[in-house]
Amino acid sequence: MPCASSWPCSRPAPAGATCSRWSGMEVPMKRNALPRRLLLLTLLAGALLAGFGPGCRPAEESPQPASAEAPAAGGGEDVLVRVGGEPITRAMFEAEIEKIPPFQRRELETPQGKQQFLDRLVEMELLYRGALEAGLDKDPQLAEEVERARRQILMRHYYRLRVQDAAEPDSAAIQAYYDGHPEEFSVQERVKARWILCETRKAAVALAGRLTAGEDFAALARSESKDAPTANEDGDLGWFTRDGYVRSLGVNTDFTSRVFALAPGQVSEPFELEKKGWALVRLDERESARTKSLAEVRPEIARRLAPQVQEALYNQRLRELRERFGVEQVAEPFTSAATPEELFEMAQSAQEPRERIEYYEQMVRRFPDFAQADRALFMVGFVYAEELADTVQARAAFERFLTTYPQSDLVEDARYMLGALAGREPAFEGD
Repeated sequence: MPCASSWPCSRPAPAGATCSRWSGMEVPMKRNALPRRLLLLTLLAGALLAGFGPGCRPAEESPQPASAEAPAAGGGEDVLVRVGGEPITRAMFEAEIEKIPPFQRRELETPQGKQQFLDRLVEMELLYRGALEAGLDKDPQLAEEVERARRQILMRHYYRLRVQDAAEPDSAAIQAYYDGHPEEFSVQERVKARWILCETRKAAVALAGRLTAGEDFAALARSESKDAPTANEDGDLGWFTRDGYVRSLGVNTDFTSRVFALAPGQVSEPFELEKKGWALVRLDERESARTKSLAEVRPEIARRLAPQVQEALYNQRLRELRERFGVEQVAEPFTSAATPEELFEMAQSAQEPRERIEYYEQMVRRFPDFAQADRALFMVGFVYAEELADTVQARAAFERFLTTYPQSDLVEDARYMLGALAGREPAFEGD
C-alpha cells in the first residue's frame, strides 16, 4: 500500500491503512498517539517485529536493558527501561504490542519475544534521539514530510469517522435488496446421509441382514465400508442436494434420487453403483426447500451494500464540504472544451454506463443552468438504477435532482423512481 504522504488518489487512504516514511516499513496509524518523543518508535516498531523469526539476531546477542517481565521501580510507574533518563513504561510497551497484527503478535507471547520487542523499542528511541541531536527536526524538507503525513492522518480519520463508521444501509435499502434478489436467499431441499460401500451384491445383502437384526449402521460403516475416507467417519456423507456434489461420489443424480426417496431413519435396499460396487444408504436428516428470512440475511445484505452506501455518503460529504468552504475553478486545463450540447450528445452515444454518467455529471457540474442540465442529472440516477442496479447511488442522484431542479418537468418521474427503488412500486419495464 502506498505511503499516505504520497497517496496517489484523490480520496484519503481508508482508515486502518498502513503507512511509514521509511521504505519497506509499514505500521498501523492509530489514534491516541504516544508522546512526541516516541513517534519514531511508534512508526518503526511494527516493521521491526516483522523481522522476527528465522534469520533474525539470536536473543542471546540482544542487549538486556531491562526485563520485560519484572517491573523496574521508579516514580510509582511500571517502568521497563529508561533511555536518556526518560522511561518506557509497561503501558507504553503494551500499547505498541496492541498495534501489531494478531498473526504477528503470537511472537510476543513468550518472555524471549517480549524482551526482543522491548530491545527494538529501545533501539528506535535511540535513533529518534540521534535524529534530534542531528537537528533533523528543524530540517525544512522533513518538516514538509511531517506536515504531509499529518494532513493524511487527519483526512484518513475524518473519512473513517464521517464516512465509514457513519455509512450503514438503512432498513429500506436492505428490504429492497432482499425483495429484489430472492434467488440469492433460497435454500434447496437437502438431506444428510450415511452409506456403506461393498464390493459385491452378496456382501451388501449380508450387511443389510445384520442391520435388520439390529446392528448399528455407523459402526458397520466404520468396520465394513470399502470407501476409506467416509468409513473413518462412520460413513458420513454430509449434506447434499438432489443435483449437488456428494462426498466420494461427486455429482451422481442416480444416487441422490435413491436417497431422496427415503424417509428419515430409513435404510435403502442394496443397490449397484456403476464402477463403484454395491451400496447401502441411511437417510439421517432432511431439510425442506425454503427462503432464508430477512432477519437471517440482514447482516450479509448490509455488508454487500456497505461499499455503495459509503460511496454515496462520501460524495454527499464532498458536496457538503464544497458548499461550506467553496471551490472556485479558476481555469479548466484538464477538461475538454465541449459545449453542453456536445456533452449531452457524447453521453447519449457512450456505450459504457459509467462513461455516460461521467459525461452527464460533467455537463451538470460545468453547465448547471443549461436547458438540458436537469435531464442530464435525471439520467445519472436512471443509469445507476436501470443499468448498474446501484440503488444507493441512484437514490442519491434522484434526491440531488429534486433538490437542485425542483421546477423540472421530470420531478414526478424522479419521485416515481425513488418510490420504485424503495420497493413501493415496480421499476420501469420494457421502456
